[in-house]
Amino acid sequence: MSEIYLLFALLAVWYGAHIVVDHALIVAKQLKVSKLFMGLTILSLGTTLPEIFTHINASLAEKSGQIASNIAIGANIGSNIFETTIMIGILGLFTTIKSSKNIQNRDGIILLLTAILLFLLGLDGFISRSDGILLILVYLVYLFYLYSREEKLEDIISRKSKLTHRQFNNFIHHSFLIAIGLFILQFGAESVILNTIGLSNKYGIDQSFIGSILIGFSSALPEFTVAVIGLIKKSRDISLGVIFGSNITNPTIAVGIGALVYDNPISRSLLFFDLPYMFLIIVILLILFKEDHKFGKKEGILMIIFYIFYVLYKSKVYGVI
Repeated sequence: MSEIYLLFALLAVWYGAHIVVDHALIVAKQLKVSKLFMGLTILSLGTTLPEIFTHINASLAEKSGQIASNIAIGANIGSNIFETTIMIGILGLFTTIKSSKNIQNRDGIILLLTAILLFLLGLDGFISRSDGILLILVYLVYLFYLYSREEKLEDIISRKSKLTHRQFNNFIHHSFLIAIGLFILQFGAESVILNTIGLSNKYGIDQSFIGSILIGFSSALPEFTVAVIGLIKKSRDISLGVIFGSNITNPTIAVGIGALVYDNPISRSLLFFDLPYMFLIIVILLILFKEDHKFGKKEGILMIIFYIFYVLYKSKVYGVI
């Protein structure tokens, strides 16, 4: 029964994130922020909520004496690998993705630095509370930099004060629905952790495998949905922004908040295979974009092959195949 409960829990996480993202997007439009900024911040935070809530609940389980942190850290790394291989790969098969100088020279570099930082912090075998604070501070500095490049924060806030009565009611309505979505997310994420622990014990499969492959894939679905919708609506900046933004948010905010709840042990397999592999994928992706700032079918196929290798290798190591 754990398999069925896990499926429903993953659906709840996906549905809750979908509600949050949809209504956060409406609120962002009311405040009139740019599409790239929206993708890198509001949407990337919204679509990373499954990872954040999964990590919080994993840390709570770890605090109560259950071994669960590798589920969450594995899900964060697995989600990033899925997004930068399968997601971008599939998008590249159906359309030409055009990059930008900001993606290349700013967000791509930050993405690499966060991967290196997480690796260095995990060398002692733990992501501690102090490590968590550092990861969160790194994200806040990045966020502040984006705000400063976008426009003055007070200009965005002032727009809220200028809303008409009807617009303000809509603002409250969508904010309430965001809260509902967060509640569903929390319920789903807690169920994901409990049922994943049950499956791990039942079949004797390492938690980091379940986290990085199964939950990593599932938790990346909100980002994939938003990215596809962005391309359909010819909003390239939203698609790339949400992918790069969530890949920065995962190892900083999600892991950081989880570590604040309780010190998180990190397995050697995650530290010395998954993290370096994620770093390698990011480097390759940036090189492919660097050629002419475009990403098409050939590049998409290459990235998909990288993910297939990752899954096959992990499956072989943990005796799944």
